[in-house]
Amino acid sequence: MKFFHLTFLVCLFLLFQSCSEKDKACNGICSEEYRTIVVNIENNQGDPVLLDSFKVVDLGNGSDITLQLDDWTRDYQRERGIYPIFSDKYVREYRQLQAQIKFTGFIDGQEVVNEIYKVAVDCCHVVHLAGDLELVI
Repeated sequence: MKFFHLTFLVCLFLLFQSCSEKDKACNGICSEEYRTIVVNIENNQGDPVLLDSFKVVDLGNGSDITLQLDDWTRDYQRERGIYPIFSDKYVREYRQLQAQIKFTGFIDGQEVVNEIYKVAVDCCHVVHLAGDLELVI
């Protein structure tokens, strides 16, 4: 029994030592939802705008963080003019950080939209802090 208590205490000590400072600030309880921050682009008549391509760049380090679209999201994008700019895919990389990102959209090789956003990640999910998510071009 004494061995069990000693083993338990050693394991407990190692568990607490393995947590980073960022993890200690989090309670470790996250919802199961997957969040994505999106921008909605319409024309003056309120119709969705279909971009030929778009790019999202982290202005802090210059990295391309454009989210890849699958067939389902591509169809949804065409119907609604909705484009993802930041998602829970980046929770580990950006946990407890804020970032400025730039969204650029193109039609026929011409830049038609260029917006800067401030985003953050808490312990679990991405958060939109600044920047217009409803654009009219």
